[in-house]
This record gives sequence, C-alpha cells and structure tokens, in this order.
Amino acid sequence: MNFANFIPAILSILGLSAFNKVDGKECLSSEERASLKGYGFSDQFLDDFNAFLQNPPAAAAGSTPNQQMAAVAAVLGQTTGQLQARNAELDALKQTVATDKEAHAAAISAKEAEIAALNEKIQTLSALPESDPGKGAGASAVSAPAFNLDDQRQLGGLSGSFFSLDRPYNQRARAALLANEGKMLAVAAPSSVDYKSLQDDLGAFYRTRWSDRLQSFLVELPTITKLFPTEAGHQDLETLVNLWLGEFSQADSSDKSEFDKVAKGSYEFGTETLRMYGVMFVHKFQSLKQLEKSWIGYLNREGSNPVKLSFIEYLLVETAKVLHNERELRYVNGVRKEPDPDKPGRAMDAADGIYEFLRKRTDGHVDFTPDGGTTGKTVYQIKPFALPRITPGNIGEVFYQGTSMIPSVFRDTGKIVLYIPSFMLPWYHKYNETHYGQNQDYKAGINYVKEFPAVKIATIPNADNHHRIFWTIEGNIKSFTHVSGEMLRFQIEQQDWTVKVWSNWKESIQAEAVGYKYTNRADMDGSRQLIWCNDYDLPDTYFVEGEKDCNPDALLHSSIVTVANSKVFEITDIANAEVGKVVAIKCGADGDNGVTIKKAGKFELLTEAWTPKKGEIIRVMKLADGKFVEMGRTAGAADAYQFDADETTPSVQGATVFVTAPNTKPTAITNLADVIPGTIYTIHGAGAANASTIANGGNFVLSAAMTLKAGAFIQLVKAADGKLYEVARG
Repeated sequence: MNFANFIPAILSILGLSAFNKVDGKECLSSEERASLKGYGFSDQFLDDFNAFLQNPPAAAAGSTPNQQMAAVAAVLGQTTGQLQARNAELDALKQTVATDKEAHAAAISAKEAEIAALNEKIQTLSALPESDPGKGAGASAVSAPAFNLDDQRQLGGLSGSFFSLDRPYNQRARAALLANEGKMLAVAAPSSVDYKSLQDDLGAFYRTRWSDRLQSFLVELPTITKLFPTEAGHQDLETLVNLWLGEFSQADSSDKSEFDKVAKGSYEFGTETLRMYGVMFVHKFQSLKQLEKSWIGYLNREGSNPVKLSFIEYLLVETAKVLHNERELRYVNGVRKEPDPDKPGRAMDAADGIYEFLRKRTDGHVDFTPDGGTTGKTVYQIKPFALPRITPGNIGEVFYQGTSMIPSVFRDTGKIVLYIPSFMLPWYHKYNETHYGQNQDYKAGINYVKEFPAVKIATIPNADNHHRIFWTIEGNIKSFTHVSGEMLRFQIEQQDWTVKVWSNWKESIQAEAVGYKYTNRADMDGSRQLIWCNDYDLPDTYFVEGEKDCNPDALLHSSIVTVANSKVFEITDIANAEVGKVVAIKCGADGDNGVTIKKAGKFELLTEAWTPKKGEIIRVMKLADGKFVEMGRTAGAADAYQFDADETTPSVQGATVFVTAPNTKPTAITNLADVIPGTIYTIHGAGAANASTIANGGNFVLSAAMTLKAGAFIQLVKAADGKLYEVARG
C-alpha cells in the first residue's frame, strides 16, 4: 500500500499543514491516533502509516492527484458506511421505543450524538480538496444510491428484509410508484393476511412472552411457481393460438420455373384452451365462547364477547399457510372432479395438476375448445417415448435415451429443460458418481443431462409418487390465476354468535403450447409437439385412493387402494379398466368399513370370493366380454411394496417391507439389490404355486431354506461381511 496517497487526506482530517516531528522524524501523536481511529482507521493501518512517516522509503514514488482523490474516497466511503449502519441502528431503536420508550431514550440519545459526530466527519471529508486535472480542485461529494424501481427483489433497491418485495404492502407501494410513470403492474389487493404480516414486521407482538405464545409448527411448502411462474388476469376457456410452419426453402429455379408451380410452404394454426378451475375456502367459526376456558390471555382482547375476532385473525393467518400448501400439492398431484353440491370436497379434487394435465394430453382427452375443429372429440397431443422403467441403476441411461429422441432442432437450442421428480436427482448423482466418478470431465452436483450439456435438469417438489419425466421449452409451462392474491382475500360475515369466512379464486397450471391435436393416435409421429415424456407415470407399486362407497376407477392408475366405507361395500365392477391390462385392488380398511367381491356377475371367473383384510391385494384382468379373470391375490402386510414376478435379485430401494409376486415359474431369490447394511428388511410371501424360495447359502445365512408362500415372512439384515442374515421368520 502506498501510504503517500493518504498523507493529504489525513492532514486535512486532522486540520494540520504538516505532521509533528520527534527527533527529526514525522510521527502521529496519541491524540492524532485517537482522532483517526474515530474515522474508522484500524490500529494496524495507523501503526503502518506511522512507520512510513518515520522511515519513508528512499525510492517512494510521489502520490498523484488521482491517487490522493482515491484515498479520500476510500476514507469517505468507510465513514459513510458507518453512518448508514448507525442510521439503521437508530431506526431499529426507534421502532423498539414504541414498546418501551422510557427504557431506550438514553440509548437513542447516545446514537443520535454518535450520528451527529459522524455527520461532522462526513462534512470534513467532503470538504477536502480534490485534484482534477480537467476541472481543478473542488469539493467531493458521495451521491446517494438511486431509488431503483426496476429492482425485482427490494423496494427501490433498499436493503433490509423490511423492504423485501415478498411483502404485499411493498408490492403495492411499487405498483403505485410505477403507475405514476405510466406503467401498470398487477398486485394483490389488501387483505387481513397482509395486515397480519405488517403487524409482525412492525413488532406488534414484541412484548408477548414466549411461554404465552400460541405456536403453530406448520411449515410452508416450497412453491412450484419458481419453475412455472404465475400469470394473473386469465379467464376460463381463453384461447392460446399456436402456429405450426411447414417447409419453405428449396433450390433456386426461378430462371426456368413458373412461380405458381414451385410455390411451397404452409401455415397451420392450432389452439390451446386455458382451463381455469374454480376453487373455494369455506369455514364457520362457532361456539367460540367455550374457548375462554382454555384461552391464551394475550389474544383475548374482546373480553366476554362470544366472537373472538383476534383469535379468528390468528387462525386465518395459519389457514393461509394451509391453503398455500394445498395449492402447491394440487399444482403437482391435483385431479379435478366436479363437486357434489352441498357436500365438502377434497383439496386434490379441486383442479388438475401438471401431471394430470400431461396424462390427458398423452392418453387422450375430450377437446373443450369453444367452436374448435375437434370440439367434443377425443384428441391426443403427446406421443410418449417408450423408455425403460426408471431405477437407480439405469436412470442415467434413461435420461440419455429420452433426450436423444428429442429432435435436435429443439434439443440443441439451449432452451429445453428436463423436469424430473425431486427424488430422482440424488439417484442421478449417484449414477454419475458410479459411472463417471474417476472421469476428469465429471463434476459433482451436475444439473444437466451429462451427454447433452445444453439440456438443463429441473426438479419438481412434492412429486415422490410420480415416475414421469418430461422435456419442454423453458417457460412453456405456467401457473395461471384470475386475480392475483385472490385466494387470501377472505370475506368475513358475522351471524349471531358465529362467524362465516370464505374466499373464491381460480387457478390452473398448464402449457401454452403442447402439440397438434390428433383424433387418431396412430397418426402421431412426434414432429408437431413441444412436450416430450416417458410412457408411464405412477409405478405399479404406488396405489391411488379410491372413492368411498364406490366401485374402483382405473382411469388414472391401475393400482387402487380402497378407503374406509360407511359399511362393507361389494365391488361389482372396475370403471375404466382396459382390456388385457392387470388392475390391482388393495384393501385399505377391513371389518365393517371394508370391501368384498363375490364370485358372481363380472367377477364370476374368480377362484373364490374375496373378503380381504387390510393390506391384502387381488389382481384381475378385464377380458373382451367385460368380465374379469383373477391373476393372483396377495395375503401380504399393509404398506408393503411388491417385487416383480419371477425376480431373482429384487431391489429393496426406498422401503423395508415387501411382498413377493405370484410367479409364472419356479423362482429362487439369490440376492437383494440396493440393501443398506444394518437395516432390517421384511419379505412376505404370496401364493402357493411357484412361490419364491431362498436357499441357506450363497449371499444368505439362514436357519434353513425358506419358501415364501402366502402367510409366510422372513426378516433379513446385511452384515459387514456383505451377507444377508436371518433375523426372524414366521
């Protein structure tokens, strides 16, 4: 560091023309050091600077005006930073003093005195002369940072969480300021939830003792709108027009040909119709008077009034978190079902999620476009890739195969994103570590398809039950709403001693461009689509819940688990079952709330009637005549995953309880894949013919050979020597 640059600035700060000399050498006195420390100079700097004064280097270069000016600016910037910090501390103290002014008055006075002293120092530094070869000496000035309305994170670019644009009141302030410039910005209208967040920011509950606080441990889910941004201002059945272009260029033959004979190219328009689903929140607060018996004192501001509005306000803030979480789950897993009037519905039935949107475009859906060319017809828009079932052992190969099947004119643009359920990303990392860990080109934390660096990978949260992966152009999929913030615009109405609360809103998540609408699936060649996916979503080991007191419906998935019915329900049919496809029915509740299938009607081909206990599974296949033939049944434990039929080295990835499948041939299990040492795995048997067997030898150390027939089970654990030892059997 060239301390010569700082000499003019420090002399000016101290009001000296020259430094004092001791024994013929210039040096800083104790008073001068103390004064400079007040301007923010460190002891190390002052020691080094004093040493420089006493023993200046013989060849020390003289300081230029620009260098001196830079030194002054550095000191000025440092002191300005101190001033900003003290101002921030003053603001915090003024906010706290609203709670206890008397306790903090002395501290505020001290800070104000300190700030006044810093202001004097700022004036001293600002008055220091600058040497500018073009303009001559002048007064320095540090301009205040510009108020930047284009900042997307902080109001005006101001620092601090209080100015964050996550706050609705800051969003409305920014919108009002932009409106003065003729720029319109859609923001949520004020609501009671906004008021509560403002109270929290201003410290309305600062004096509440922690032991008196009413605690909620509800955690808000991460929002999928970071992947698929929300657009407001949309209505149901809006039409988004897409243009599909044919081939246009050709070899030049203009000197020989007739124009009309060689003219080529085509413009074909397609449409995507936006579905906005109506959703509502309806609740009724009643018998609030009884809550006084166990009341949290600081919230009981209404005394003996039976309507406890302060408590209702608190509950609505927590309800807002629940509504947020339900919508996030619905964005992923929702399947719209038309509501039954006067009957409460399920949150996941309120609107279609992204996976249901893709399923309908793949498996076919009835086109609801108003006055469209295919209105009322079943249309198909996505031709899926026939890819292997995804496992930790083949996930990298599946990603490579699928990405390579996308036309290169899209794949190589750098705009294609592969969207996967979040649980698959660790699988992919582990796969790459195993296959490329010693490769110098491999980088940990890879978030793109390794063989195609232009294709990014994005993870979808809350999608652990899905195995569908899909590719599309970044920004093609969006979430939509009618009015921003409408979900939390609660309407409150008091009636007698009760309070009704409700809100209504519209939501949707879908793509702006999917693909051409084909009425015949056989005509699809994949050339006119902008979304690509694999050919299955939910794995067979995942069971979707059926409806209460209803026959199972295989429209969404071929594995269905029953729920608790109002009484024992007799299954007489399986709706939307495909001919030749196996459907698995799992008993989710037994006894008076269970199910039964009689050996009659469409199920007359069963081996015998099925009256299951919880966890038992029956597998049937629909024949062309509409009847169901039994493919097998499992008397396994509840919540058990099933091995594939005839599997000799089944994987135990992701669970600890499994059941064997009815095999088609004698099957000996010789090992278990993906075993975690020290974890106990339970394997239940199924069927009798061709039941899986485990020998006492090889990778297994058993008390005796095991035949896993229905009703039998064995527990195994992997030891340090790599072998699987028997823990128990039954």
